[in-house]
Amino acid sequence: MTAESNSITLVLTTDERESVRTILNQTAPGHSAFIFGSRVVTSIQDQRPVKTHSDLDIALAEPPLTLAQMDAMREAFSQRDLPMRVDIASAADLPEEWKKRAWPL
Repeated sequence: MTAESNSITLVLTTDERESVRTILNQTAPGHSAFIFGSRVVTSIQDQRPVKTHSDLDIALAEPPLTLAQMDAMREAFSQRDLPMRVDIASAADLPEEWKKRAWPL
């Protein structure tokens, strides 16, 4: 299942998206989160099958997370029954090209 808006498609089921939001709200409240990478499709030409094992890349806006928050987030994602690995990055560290393909979560 995908979520679509204009020419952007997010390849994530509704349940997966809600699970991710729940974890982020519990471990990083007040942080804006964005999905980028292979699970964000931005055009018809970019439409390619997303492999079931493709990771989910999430960028978090400033301020940086504390080590305790990062540990809690990693632990929460490892315990959740998501069919993909979740990678967390700082939005400030993303290259400009990737920022153009980021989608708010």
